[in-house]
Amino acid sequence: SYEGEKVRGLYEGEGFAYFEGGSTYKGMFSEGLMHGQGTYTWADGVKYKGTFVKNVQMFNGRYTWNDGSIYEGSIKNGVRHGFGFFMSGTRPVSYIGYWHKGKRHGKVN
Repeated sequence: SYEGEKVRGLYEGEGFAYFEGGSTYKGMFSEGLMHGQGTYTWADGVKYKGTFVKNVQMFNGRYTWNDGSIYEGSIKNGVRHGFGFFMSGTRPVSYIGYWHKGKRHGKVN
């Protein structure tokens, strides 16, 4: 279901979408796609708040997991890529540095 503005039958501007399976998105839409700033929450409670480009998490954002873990930083195609910070919610582990396709890449700071 969708609540918000539409242009020519497509989601446009600020809105809220509830997806089959229980995931939700609140934020900006363009031509029917999640595009701009928004928050996507998966049915299992994992949350992403940041930038979307045509339905894909891109550029910069923040992921939070149910165990309290967080990632904040660069995102490319929905994964950690570029410079970012990760902190585990269950262990005394954190990492500030570069990521490549979702994995730590480079020296640990």
